[in-house]
Amino acid sequence: MGLGLLLSTLSLFFTQSQATIIGSFDTGVDVEISSTVSVNQFGTDLFDGLVYVEGSASGNNSGSDFSDFSLGANETGTVSAAANGQLDGIGGFVQSSWETHGFFNFGNNTGSNISVDVTFDITWFANIFTSSSDEEVYATAGFFIKNSSGERVFEDWIELDSLIEGPGTFGVSDSFAVNFIFDLADGDSEEYFLIVDSFGFAENLQQVPEPSSLLLVGLALLFTIRKRKISVLCV
Repeated sequence: MGLGLLLSTLSLFFTQSQATIIGSFDTGVDVEISSTVSVNQFGTDLFDGLVYVEGSASGNNSGSDFSDFSLGANETGTVSAAANGQLDGIGGFVQSSWETHGFFNFGNNTGSNISVDVTFDITWFANIFTSSSDEEVYATAGFFIKNSSGERVFEDWIELDSLIEGPGTFGVSDSFAVNFIFDLADGDSEEYFLIVDSFGFAENLQQVPEPSSLLLVGLALLFTIRKRKISVLCV
């Protein structure tokens, strides 16, 4: 075996090893908002969207960013956030997140009291995978609502942590509705603020072998092979 062939074989071996997915997360939340009366203003804004990668890892994120419009009665507005990432080898780290803030308000200028029925249809999921206890992976998705008084009227989230679940593949998902019904006097208004958030990270706790160490391994194998050839020739 020639030097070039051996080093190519070693390079291929380590490339294939590092390309194996040893940890991953995938999480998201989608909220559809509708009301029996017109929403005077519905808007969203991206608060945070981050993907940070080190070493053998990759990640992505997506979701709602900026919007500002009105919704008619029984029309639907959507707010979403998603994040994912994976470890492709030892010594990798990835953190990914997306957080969108939103608001909507109702105004009553009808000349009489009205009843408002608001529905939030929520769908979310979180999945994690670790091949061993050398990896740590975490994923969460959440949804929060505040009223115009600043009171948090709804908050909930899902999360998975490999330190709790252990190595392997785990997932959680759900779909449900949150409903508010209230009366609005003529000339009054009511406003809601909301947050949708997805976040996750994955980390391999081992260190990446130094290139010099890999070279020494290759040279040691070459030396062994060379000694065998010499021994055979001398027999």
